[in-house]
Amino acid sequence: MGRQLLPPEQADSWGEFHARLELELESRGDLMVPLWWAVAGALFGGTLICSAYAFTDRHWWLWLSWLTSFAVVLIMASRAVRRADGIRARDIELARLRDAWQDHLDRGSAAR
Repeated sequence: MGRQLLPPEQADSWGEFHARLELELESRGDLMVPLWWAVAGALFGGTLICSAYAFTDRHWWLWLSWLTSFAVVLIMASRAVRRADGIRARDIELARLRDAWQDHLDRGSAAR
């Protein structure tokens, strides 16, 4: 059985919040991202080459290949943007949680 990653939102203490936050940030690193960037770069280069030959030689299959590879590159780019937006939104949410925990701790220490 694998370890279940619990979200920082369900933490009961400051220490538990930071431990869960560190686990979430460590699990965020995807080893396949550089590979996908390399594939997208190679595909974009192939798209440029195919489009240059398609415009000069006017072969229908070159048009089909560069349009297909260009569509794949656009899909990969839109997914990368969507993923970056999701990470940015999660970072904002975690910053709000961290501030809320800090305010809670500050109020607790002021009352003592």
